[in-house]
Amino acid sequence: MDRKVLMGIVLGVAGAALVAPKVAALLSSREEEDTWQKMDERESVDADQDEAEQGLTQLDSSHRAEWQANGFPQTHAERERLEQESTEQYKGKDI
Repeated sequence: MDRKVLMGIVLGVAGAALVAPKVAALLSSREEEDTWQKMDERESVDADQDEAEQGLTQLDSSHRAEWQANGFPQTHAERERLEQESTEQYKGKDI
C-alpha cells in the first residue's frame, strides 16, 4: 500500500473521531430543546386540581416551586404592585 494512501486513511479516521462527539452533542442538544419546547406547549397536569396551576404550562409548573421559594411575583398585578412600592420607597433617595 502506498504511504500517502495510508496517511490519508489515518488522517481521515482521526478527523472522524474528532468530529463524532461534536455531532453527537449537537444532536442531543436538539432533542433536549425539543423536550423543553414540548413541555412549554402542554398545559400543566395539575391545572384541573389546583387553581394556581390554571393557565400554566408543564414547564412553568415545574419552575413554579422555585419561583415561590425565591419570592418571584406570580401575577402581572403583583409585579406592578411591587415595582410601585419599590419606587415609592426609594423616591428622592440617592441609591
